[in-house]
Amino acid sequence: MKAIYGKSNPRQTSDDIKRYGSVIGLRPELERRYRALHANAWDSVLTRLYACNIRNYSIFVSELEGKKYLFSYFEYVGEDFAADMRAMADDPEIRRWWQETEPCQIKLPKRAPGQVWSGLERVFYTA
Repeated sequence: MKAIYGKSNPRQTSDDIKRYGSVIGLRPELERRYRALHANAWDSVLTRLYACNIRNYSIFVSELEGKKYLFSYFEYVGEDFAADMRAMADDPEIRRWWQETEPCQIKLPKRAPGQVWSGLERVFYTA
């Protein structure tokens, strides 16, 4: 469906903070592992997120129709999202972190090519 813009879902302008939401499945048998990893995220991961201009990053868990899902939200405050995401993917500590977290996740079928998480479309925003 095509986006609908209005006063409570304005078009994003180039000078706005970019907000990203995404979703992925969570393997119930590995939920405890996933929660433990994120309860004590590695300093190297947190430092790289900040260096790559990621702010206000949150991950939420929910159960829908008997399946577990993770929902993430973050704000991007940089100038070149693609370059920052490449820098993140090139970081050995981030790759090591992903090796720990990816087995806990279930990729959803409708996601962008090359992506692990499925992007969400914003339909409402208020500051």
